[in-house]
Amino acid sequence: MKNIFGKKSSKEELEFVMYCLIIMCVSCLLFVFFRNLDLCYDLGKDDTDGLIAKLLPENVTLLAMAVCSVLIYLMLRNVQKGLVFTKQNSDLIMTIGIVLECNGILQMIFNAFLSDTKAGNTIPMIYLLLGVFFLFIACLFKVGIRMKEEQDLTI
Repeated sequence: MKNIFGKKSSKEELEFVMYCLIIMCVSCLLFVFFRNLDLCYDLGKDDTDGLIAKLLPENVTLLAMAVCSVLIYLMLRNVQKGLVFTKQNSDLIMTIGIVLECNGILQMIFNAFLSDTKAGNTIPMIYLLLGVFFLFIACLFKVGIRMKEEQDLTI
């Protein structure tokens, strides 16, 4: 890839992508964490009993984001070592998909039972769709692993 700074090696590009993803994951975690702190402060000022109902969905999402961030870091560390199409990376991607699916399902349950309004919320659908996408990518990785093994055997 040629840019204004000259030609970069694929390892340098990979490290740049890793740092960008780590920054994105950490910023998302910090955003949700500070949003929860602000919500706790706002709910603590008035005498509402809905603290758990408002904080539980946010904290489930925060936990899912933390788990996904760790899994993405582990996967990128493997890629940095040159281990791209491995069973471990496929399993990590599948685990990310499962975590996102579970988060979407839990958010739908929370919206059904803890929400004040009966209007539908589309945010859980985004988690479900993203989880399905990650599961699809994990299946593609498994196909890539099988193709790599077949190529290694023919050489």
